[in-house]
Amino acid sequence: MRKHLPIAGALAFSLIALPAAASAQTTTDTSAEPFDQALVQEKLDEFHEITGYSVLTEVRSEGEDWSGALGPRSIEAPGAYVETDDRVRIASLTKTMVSSVLLQLQTEGEVDLDRTVSDYLPGLLPYQDEPSIRQVMNHTGGLHDYFTYLYASLLEGDMSDVYDHYQDYYGAEELIELSTVDPLLFEPGTDWSYSNTGYMALGLLIEELTGNGLAVELEDRVFEPAGMDDSYFPKPQSSGIRGPNPVPYVTTGEAADPLFDTTRLSNSQMWAAGGVISTMEDVNDFYGAYVDGEILNEAEFAEATEFFETEAGFDYGLGLLQMGGCTADDPWIGHTGGGLGHQTYSLHSVDGQHQITVTWNVDDQLGHDDPAALADALEGLLAAALCGIDLDAAQPDSRTFDAPATELPFLP
Repeated sequence: MRKHLPIAGALAFSLIALPAAASAQTTTDTSAEPFDQALVQEKLDEFHEITGYSVLTEVRSEGEDWSGALGPRSIEAPGAYVETDDRVRIASLTKTMVSSVLLQLQTEGEVDLDRTVSDYLPGLLPYQDEPSIRQVMNHTGGLHDYFTYLYASLLEGDMSDVYDHYQDYYGAEELIELSTVDPLLFEPGTDWSYSNTGYMALGLLIEELTGNGLAVELEDRVFEPAGMDDSYFPKPQSSGIRGPNPVPYVTTGEAADPLFDTTRLSNSQMWAAGGVISTMEDVNDFYGAYVDGEILNEAEFAEATEFFETEAGFDYGLGLLQMGGCTADDPWIGHTGGGLGHQTYSLHSVDGQHQITVTWNVDDQLGHDDPAALADALEGLLAAALCGIDLDAAQPDSRTFDAPATELPFLP
């Protein structure tokens, strides 16, 4: 779900985007220090203490794997604690996977990304000046976001629409129709605005092109080659999460009942825009396979990493973010996701030698008590995991980590 301020004033963290884009699957010098497990544990503890929530992470650094899990699965009824293989809604990390399928289909001659969705599904996007499929994939198409229509009250800091509709089933066509009643936000290709609506259309396009359900294509083209044995794409008619998981919560702003359990969120509301349910290990497996040539070939990867420089503090390719980095020459790629509960960052060096996926289980719709401290703690964890750097100890004029400059909202 795309959150607009003040809703997305929900967690912002602050890594700046870099103009240099990765253009091929080549080995680069990430300038990371040797992996320091004790430092990562320290930063994870600090992040957990500031959030007050349950946190899961897996870190990989030049062949070393490390995972951590802190906190109870249920904040309201503590007892069982999270484990490193718990499942979570990874939300918009799904977009990297959906984009991967379309890039593969283009190589197979089944689709031209520079044509429009309506060339294959006439009338689905009812615009005369319709964006290309590529523009939909990189959010330069000018499409609105259906979540701002579905949960309009959230724009006013009011949870009533969530309470009333979070379990409702919607077909992808319904959500597209809901959010295409207004004109495009801008002429396609001239600006950038995050849109879950576009990815609903891309999911329907994949099904039209292949004759298979999206779940089948993700299993065959993504989960299986990446070895994602604990991941699945739920049926849209279902709700909930299979297997052990940290309870996903949304903050309500109500003193008497500050947390709302969204476990039973209708899976139809995320679908191609954010429906995959996975683990920290599986997500790292996916992005490791993604940069390693097991999901995309070299030409496909080059297309995916043609980044559009946004004003949001990062660059965006085809279902892929580029931001931050241990040095200005080595940005990280990956995605963030917010699933009305689970919040995830998954960032990776382009050579795949340094990876982190981290999830916590509360979506601060009305803002954390100390968002700056939360952002600093998250950044400290990322710098320790990906660069081997302790930001608290580094001298500002000597550290190599690309320091914060802009706040970034989640891209659910």
